[in-house]
Amino acid sequence: MKTPIPELGGFSLEDLTSELHARSFEDEVVDNISKGKESRSSLSTSQNSSLTTVPSTLTYKGDVLKPSRNKGLKQIETERLRKEIRTQQKVVYGTDDRQDLYEVMDRDILLDSDSVVAIILSKDISSNGDGTFTLNSKNYGERYNLCNSEPFREQPTIAQCTGFLVDPSFIATAGHCVNEGNLSSLRFVFGYEMQNENTARTRIENTEIYRGIRIIGRREEGRAADWAIVQLDRPVLDHRPVQVRRHSKIDINTSVHVIGHPSGIPKKYADGANVRENTHSDYFVANLDTYGGNSGSPVFNSSTHQVEGILVRGETDYTRSGECYVSNICPTSGCDGEECTRTTEFSHLIPDSRTDCIPFNSDLAQVKQLGNRWKIIVNRMLLLDFGTNRSEANRALKIIHYYGFNSQCFVG
Repeated sequence: MKTPIPELGGFSLEDLTSELHARSFEDEVVDNISKGKESRSSLSTSQNSSLTTVPSTLTYKGDVLKPSRNKGLKQIETERLRKEIRTQQKVVYGTDDRQDLYEVMDRDILLDSDSVVAIILSKDISSNGDGTFTLNSKNYGERYNLCNSEPFREQPTIAQCTGFLVDPSFIATAGHCVNEGNLSSLRFVFGYEMQNENTARTRIENTEIYRGIRIIGRREEGRAADWAIVQLDRPVLDHRPVQVRRHSKIDINTSVHVIGHPSGIPKKYADGANVRENTHSDYFVANLDTYGGNSGSPVFNSSTHQVEGILVRGETDYTRSGECYVSNICPTSGCDGEECTRTTEFSHLIPDSRTDCIPFNSDLAQVKQLGNRWKIIVNRMLLLDFGTNRSEANRALKIIHYYGFNSQCFVG
């Protein structure tokens, strides 16, 4: 989920929505009393003195939820609360189109998903001492008090946000997901997904876990642009970066799909959406089935598989159904839609893989020890230097051969 802005730090989404609920109820009571006063304007002074006053703590009668004000949020304007809640929440449109990746047969979609990472707090990841780490997740259904009818309710939840690889060294995500204050506490994790209906991959090789070392650029401007580019601690060699739109903008009604971690659960693919509002210069709106953990997810053009935007804002995730919660279902053409920052807002920070590249023959690439360092070279051309780590050099060479890499590009 979203990292709260400083004034709201420490308050959960539930805290914020409860406060807004309490304020709305209070306003309604005051409004009703005001109307009562107006209707009684012809009554005598003695009759007017019997009007009910608004109590400092409001309650509902019977078994209905009792909203009360949160003293810690007293100074926060209501519109600021609405903005923060909207940023954190997402929704389902029409039917729930989310799928686990093991269910997807389309090779292009699987290639799209290869670039997507879960953004997870480092404190929620523990070393197994054998080169693997365990994601210490919680049960999705229990964490959100979901009804039995909710899809995926028995899956784990752990991701805070989603990101995606735009260059071997750069991850793109939503600006509200990362900042200078929390970057060191986050990890960017590939491979957190369901392997089959009942098994989630929560034991991850250390080669799939990355740290962020620098924020290349970032913007978080309310209903406007919301994005960040993070430099990783090392290049990613075995996942393919996406291509992003660099000029102009997507057409209205274009089909789009999203891949990410809704509510922090394993990676999901959701299609069946289209661009429904396209007038703003820095974002567009689509009816994507997304939730809070989808913040930072890539939104793909379903025809070109080019990333058009970053999922950043949306409608309410869940609604109460008796004693538990269910997904908020909007008609396909209903609700406002999910807002996506355009990639053209930050594409200038992403090196263009078509430039500053030197071609090489991958068949001639080999691992050699020069001095005390293991390197991959082609003839006399140095490709990569792995220091004393021979096994990493051999692994990288296999990746070069497997993907058929044939050019060395200079970035940063």
